[in-house]
Amino acid sequence: MFPRLARYVLREASGLYLVGIAGLCLLLSIDFLTVLARFLVEQGATAAAVGRLLAFKAPWFLHLTLPIAVVFAVLLASGRLAKDAELRAAYAGGVPPLRLLWPIVAAGALVSGVAVVNNGWLEPVGEAAYQAEIQSFLYARPPAATQTDAAFLVPDEGVYFAARLRADRDDPSLAELTGAFVMRVDGSILAAPRGTWDATSRIWTLFDVEVTAPDGQRRVAAAEAVPFPLESTPEETLARPQQQTLTDLVQRVGTLEAAGADASVPRFELHRRLADASSASVFALVAGALGLRVRGRGGGFAWTIALLVLFWAAWTLTGTLYESGVLRPTVAAWLTPGLVGAIGLGLAWRVSTR
Repeated sequence: MFPRLARYVLREASGLYLVGIAGLCLLLSIDFLTVLARFLVEQGATAAAVGRLLAFKAPWFLHLTLPIAVVFAVLLASGRLAKDAELRAAYAGGVPPLRLLWPIVAAGALVSGVAVVNNGWLEPVGEAAYQAEIQSFLYARPPAATQTDAAFLVPDEGVYFAARLRADRDDPSLAELTGAFVMRVDGSILAAPRGTWDATSRIWTLFDVEVTAPDGQRRVAAAEAVPFPLESTPEETLARPQQQTLTDLVQRVGTLEAAGADASVPRFELHRRLADASSASVFALVAGALGLRVRGRGGGFAWTIALLVLFWAAWTLTGTLYESGVLRPTVAAWLTPGLVGAIGLGLAWRVSTR
């Protein structure tokens, strides 16, 4: 009885899940087109270009809709089963509510696995293609990647700082330095208005550089080469985290930490994507525990709205607290699904005692 009943519940929810994904993606695409309408009109974009932009943004739409649609599907499906007294009949037949919950959670875990692939690899590839398409309208050549106030602590070498790092458009191994400052381990200090970073030879070359020796003596040189053994190219270091896959982000975090640089931004992006994917599992847990207690579709719909509003508010708040420096990147990324998961476990315990 149980396997058949579990399949019946999941089949009831799966149709609603697909409807939820389609509806939410449609809403997001309409809002997206509204935002881009002025740009598209001014740049004279064709229907094909609009279609490409929507296709490139599809993984971003799925980033939000894959977990959110779980709440929609589970609560509305369980509301329909409760309205038609099917859940009551199952309970009367000796099926405990908790045995109906775990298949729902397992389905949520499967959705989380799909979301990891989408968030981790499909979305950054789509974002890179989207930005390239937008830039093709605005620039004859895309602007070079730039980072301001970049600092590195290189073991056995010293502290390296640049007011601005600007990647070379034609050579990903080169970058321009503006406002460079180097404090070496021997106590010497180098300051220069400009310079270059060659990742192939792993050297910073500073021009019109003022060198202060450890004893305080100063000299000015036309150029000075300083070893910079960072195992990363400017293209990799300056790339937007939103356009990097999970594999790239893991490597970037490790490289920046080894160089003593601030890795909080790529670390937050890495954990945020994983945490957002896990939301499908915690949504399934919470929605399943609530759904097995609702009495009709009205109750299921009301809980759907309440859960989504609360989750969105907490998700937005934690991101704001991270940007304000109140929360560490890992804590900010996982706090919302962690809290929702704790609530879900409490609700599951109540279901088990029913």
